[in-house]
This record gives sequence, structure tokens and C-alpha cells, in this order.
Amino acid sequence: MYLPLIVSSFVVIPNAGKAQSNPNVQRYLEQAFSAAVVMTDSDVLTLGIQDFNPNDWFDLSDEIGSEDSIELRQQIAVTTLPYTFELSDSASPKRHQIFTRASILVSQQDYEIDDSYQDDFQREYILGGFVAYRYINKISDNWTITPGIGTHLQYFRNEHEYRSEFSNSMVKPLLDGLIFNSSAWAVSVEPHITVNYLQRKDWGSWGIESSAHYFYGFGGGSANEGEIGNPEGWYIANGISLRYNVTQWNRSLQTIYTNWRRVDLGADTTQPLGTHYYYETSIGWLMTPPFESDWIENIGIGLSFNYGSALKGGSIVLFFNQD
Repeated sequence: MYLPLIVSSFVVIPNAGKAQSNPNVQRYLEQAFSAAVVMTDSDVLTLGIQDFNPNDWFDLSDEIGSEDSIELRQQIAVTTLPYTFELSDSASPKRHQIFTRASILVSQQDYEIDDSYQDDFQREYILGGFVAYRYINKISDNWTITPGIGTHLQYFRNEHEYRSEFSNSMVKPLLDGLIFNSSAWAVSVEPHITVNYLQRKDWGSWGIESSAHYFYGFGGGSANEGEIGNPEGWYIANGISLRYNVTQWNRSLQTIYTNWRRVDLGADTTQPLGTHYYYETSIGWLMTPPFESDWIENIGIGLSFNYGSALKGGSIVLFFNQD
């Protein structure tokens, strides 16, 4: 994001007085909400419980990890909780379902206003809820088409601590309540469609998936005098996945899981992620629960690698209800 540009656009103007709504702040909020839509969709971006630079282990390209990107990953924490309500018989070739996802994205960092003064501290978080209706149309033994439409409800909060005389006297009067120590909300509608090919084998399964998402929204709140603009974005994910069944312990099936995907981005999603496209690959161990559960399909642990975005690098990840 580009908060330093917002700060400089105000503090370089002497005697500017208290700022009114500003297009740079509006753009920042649009991009914050839009980036959160992508970053909380674990099907297209994976952030784990521990980040690392793959170049520390292997002599790889800087495009797969750098000190700056790992530092950025470590400043961001994402937690998502997905759950699907089946509205039809699971054996039916045409099914209806309600998909839900609760999420929280937290970013915190020391914030440098001026080299001569102590850094400020800033924390931002975006709470999100997503509800979507999906129609699953199995057109053959292998091919499935799933159109859907959903709604995002998001809440943004910025908490900024002014730790120097400079920031208290020059920055706080201009930006406090405008972007710093402010809140906003957004509602976005997201039509989407997924095409899936699945081939089952004696040893497990492999599949190819392509999905397209577009969202557009509006909002308000105290930030930027309520002028938060219209968060808008799209992303297309194409990938291949493989599962190899290792063994079964009573009810619990143990599986090696791996996938690879390319994600293309557009509109307000590109600048926060620093690219128009990136690649991700994951590998891990999944297990179904050893007991009957309507809430847990599987859990697991593994590694995820991002290539080509501002968040490039590796993570140790926990899997939950992995498709």
C-alpha cells in the first residue's frame, strides 16, 4: 500500500489545516478492501503460520522470495474459517449449496514518518464475512460447472500510535480520523464461476480447475469523511491438484496433497499485491477426522510457496477443509 504518499501529500503543504476527504485516501481504502477479498480466499492465496525465504535453503530466483517480501509477509496475519451448507442430496448431479467464510486480516508495523524521529506504530485489521449461493452442475463423470453469487461484508479499522513530536504536531492534526485511527465498512457483490475436471484413480485423484471472480462494492464510515469509493476487482485462478492416498487408520484417511496454480489480477487488487499475476504451489499431508463430523472434512499441515507477487516467499500452513 502507499500510505507514505498520502502523508507526504498533506505534510508538505504548510498551514494546510485539517484535511477533508482526499482521493488518495479513498484509493487506499478501495485497495485495502479489494486486497482483503483476495488474501482471505485460501483457494488463490495462502499465508501460513510461519514464513521463510526459500532462497535461504536453495539458490533460487529472487522472484520466489526476498528479505523485503518475507518482512511484509510477517507483518500480515490472515485467519479464515470456511463452511459449506449442502441444500441437496450429495449424490445428485445438480446440487445447491450455501458457502460461508469468516475472516480476519491483521497488518501491523513500525511506521516511518521521518528519518529524524522515532517510528510510529500502526495496526490495521479487516474483519470479513462472505456468503454465497452456488449451483453445482455435474455434467459428466469428470466435469463440473459451478456458477455462484455472493456478498462480502467487511469492516476496516486503523489504529495509529504517534510516537514523536513531529508526528504529533504535523501528522496527527491532518490525518487523525481521516485515515489514522478511523474505521470504514464495505459491502461488495461477487459473481463467480468454477469449472472443474476430476479424475479418480485407485491411488487417489488428480484434477484441473479454473475459476473466475468479479466483485464491486460500496461503503462508508468515519474514514475519509465517509468517502471510501467503490472497491472493485477481479481474479482468475487456473490450477492442477493431486492427491495420493497413503494409508487409512480406521476412519481416518491419510493423503499427500499438492497443487499448483496461476492467479491473474485486475482493477484494485493489482497495486497492493504488486503484480498482475503470480504463481502458488502447495504440498502437504491431509487427514480426515477419525470420528464422524459434519463440520470437519479434513485437516493437515504443509508448505506453500508464492512466486511473483509482493508476498513472494514460503510458509508453513495449516489446512482446514481443503477441497
